[in-house]
Amino acid sequence: MHKRAFQKGARIPMTAETYSRLALQLRMAGEALITHPTPDTYNQLTKMLATLVRAKMDSPAIDDANKALSDICDRFEEEGRIHVTDDEAVRIRQAVARLDSQLPNVAVNHFRQAVAEVEVFCASVGA
Repeated sequence: MHKRAFQKGARIPMTAETYSRLALQLRMAGEALITHPTPDTYNQLTKMLATLVRAKMDSPAIDDANKALSDICDRFEEEGRIHVTDDEAVRIRQAVARLDSQLPNVAVNHFRQAVAEVEVFCASVGA
């Protein structure tokens, strides 16, 4: 079976279905962290943002979300529990909303490659 290859550097647009699914997953990850803050919900949103960075999305919204996540992590190191303040919840929701509108600009082939790279990285760190 011949696997179809794309030219190096090709940019395959994201379909509406893929965009809708990804946007929902991103919003759900943000809300899960806000409403049920745990290391798992924290890691889920962190991995999604890392994937967007690896997929070549350049957005101040990623930086804003990561700053809120950094504040949450710093507090976790001091207190030993994950807690999201009202200010952090607003910052995360605003960042996710801005990212939502930018997701269609991410090439699906870059996104799929980024998912694989982040999964491999996380698996190697967790091992």
